[in-house]
Amino acid sequence: MDKIKYLIMAGGTLILLGIIFKIFGVEGPWAAICFGVGGTMKILYLVLGVRSGQVKLGSEMLLLALGLMLIFTAVYLRKTEQLMHLYAWFLSTGIIIKTLFVVLFIRKQKRYRKELAVE
Repeated sequence: MDKIKYLIMAGGTLILLGIIFKIFGVEGPWAAICFGVGGTMKILYLVLGVRSGQVKLGSEMLLLALGLMLIFTAVYLRKTEQLMHLYAWFLSTGIIIKTLFVVLFIRKQKRYRKELAVE
């Protein structure tokens, strides 16, 4: 588990770096590359963790899907003049839901690891 733990840490760091690039207006595809590689590393962590039995998925994955859909919708709305007023609502709601997913996911994984250690 320790080996694949670095995937999620590096993926989160790359996504944060992509956000920083976007905020400071860095030219070129660097922000998109950081988002893409970071997201792929986080997905790889989930896949490898589930296959090895170290990560247990559950209903909190619905929160992840809903949060991502709201964030992607917000990105689309930002480019649409008529619906620009909904952008902030969708984005903030998506971020809150994704944060809730992260909290629930971490709590569930800690509980699952304790169960594995007892057995």
